[in-house]
Amino acid sequence: MIYLLLFLLSAGLNILLGLHQWPSVLAGNLQDPDSYMRLLRIEQGVHLGHLVTTVSGDDSGAGVMVEWSRLLDMIIWLFAAPLAPLIGWHKALFTAGVALGPLGVGALGVSLAWTVEPLAVRRYLWAAAACAAILPALASIAPPGVVHYHVAQLVLISLTAGCVLRAVHGDLWFGFLAGLSGGFAIWMTPETMPFVLMAYAALALRWLYVPNATALLATAAGCFDVLVVGFFIDPPAGGYAIPEIDRLSYVYVTLGLILLASSAVLTRIQVKAKAATWRGPLGLAVMGVPLAGWIAVFPGVIEGPSGLLPPNELKAFFGVITEQIAPHGWELIVFLLPGAWAVLYAALRAWHERKQNCANLVETSLLGARPRSPLAWAYVALCAAVALALGVGYLLFTSFSAIFAAALLPIALSEIEAKGGRLAAGRRIGLLALILLVPFLAAEAKGRAIPPSRPGKAYPSCSLRHIAPLLAPAAGQVVLAQPEDTPELLYRSHIEAVGSLYEHGVPAFMKDRAAWRAAPGRSEPRAVVATGASYVLFCPKPGRYLLVADLPPHTLWDTLDKGNVPPWLRAIGHDAAGWTLYKIVP
Repeated sequence: MIYLLLFLLSAGLNILLGLHQWPSVLAGNLQDPDSYMRLLRIEQGVHLGHLVTTVSGDDSGAGVMVEWSRLLDMIIWLFAAPLAPLIGWHKALFTAGVALGPLGVGALGVSLAWTVEPLAVRRYLWAAAACAAILPALASIAPPGVVHYHVAQLVLISLTAGCVLRAVHGDLWFGFLAGLSGGFAIWMTPETMPFVLMAYAALALRWLYVPNATALLATAAGCFDVLVVGFFIDPPAGGYAIPEIDRLSYVYVTLGLILLASSAVLTRIQVKAKAATWRGPLGLAVMGVPLAGWIAVFPGVIEGPSGLLPPNELKAFFGVITEQIAPHGWELIVFLLPGAWAVLYAALRAWHERKQNCANLVETSLLGARPRSPLAWAYVALCAAVALALGVGYLLFTSFSAIFAAALLPIALSEIEAKGGRLAAGRRIGLLALILLVPFLAAEAKGRAIPPSRPGKAYPSCSLRHIAPLLAPAAGQVVLAQPEDTPELLYRSHIEAVGSLYEHGVPAFMKDRAAWRAAPGRSEPRAVVATGASYVLFCPKPGRYLLVADLPPHTLWDTLDKGNVPPWLRAIGHDAAGWTLYKIVP
């Protein structure tokens, strides 16, 4: 019953905080380009009879391979399938995608609370559920109308950590479940891989004090099973032999095999050298050396998406993606304060408990079985610090440090109660205000402090909700548009687009970028010719477009923004949202 209430708390807060956005969503709008691309990919797969990886219509009609694994596509398809006979696949997928937000946040609140239940007083578990919906780093990835994997990956990371926490005492069933949840997390997106390995490493560190090779083997078996099954039903677009690092491929199946083989060898060491002093270091070497070799063979897994692109394309591509930019100013408080507190709290716990016997990993107290080893808390602090460092570098990754704060908050509240004292109630209120209230208020202050980019001029909405009639003459033709608009344009019309913001479509993005940056002379610029476009779609917006911001204001975008239409363009239509469709003419 308590978990149902926690689910309703998280999901309800998510719906409540998004009240001002729900009217737009219910009118048919989603919140970001990736959401449109996700639903578009699933719908194209439905029409083809199988889920797809490559989205047609992008890259001047050649199609673009979108790097996401298809696990979330399968989940959304399952949600939509019962509705499809009643309202059609297009509306059914939209409904399922929109429902994914509250359901995902509710699941995140429950998973975080369940993860830390052995370490906290139950009446404080609500704090983890509230954090799942309120912390800006988490709320920003789950507003109404976002259809993406970001919340789902956090749920799977949390479940993996919770199962490891229960498997640390030798529970083989929870060890196997830790493997399953970790395998599904990597299948969902390899972005979870560092945190899955962190959780597994915590179980491996237990080996230094207690022979637990069987639990490690159960965990590795569960992970390997999921990765193998996922690999065979969801291979990369290029086939089983393609070593993709940004989606499930044989790269990660190899990782699962290494974990399985290493833990199997560990079981033999456990039998042969149970009492030997060198058993612990040897076991860690057996697990660590093959893993280091795997990283050496596939260095791209450490570099991440940046390892896929040349430096010049990397800067141009990620420079226009907001979530790939480092937080700064107010954002440091809004998104990183809770994670910074999590690092500090875990480090202080390690310091305060440094006199405890490091071999005694658990101690029964008022809080139940909880970690007492300074090593355990130091390891939590290290993992939280890694998550915080990722958030410092990329806005997208601030959610990882936020779930550390959400998980540790009930533990900290329970510790304050256990210590007692006259100021205990005040300390609990102060801590809740620091974690839940300060970032939220900072986010509100940041929103009010942003001035309009170019005050004094009224701009149209540039909504794409009703763009289809305007684009009807361009059906089946290539239209030059801003790459961030491509997913919604493809979702709402029958045109072909030049490029979009997906890593495997960077060459098309660079063509789109070059076209907007070209100086529009008396004849069509070569960069525009190279796109194959027959039409140009434009709408004036506040602020100068990022793709041209480093150039003098003489680009195609600037020219159209000033209303100076070059002679090789002819306006053939306008709509109420401010869009103009131009046809390229001799």
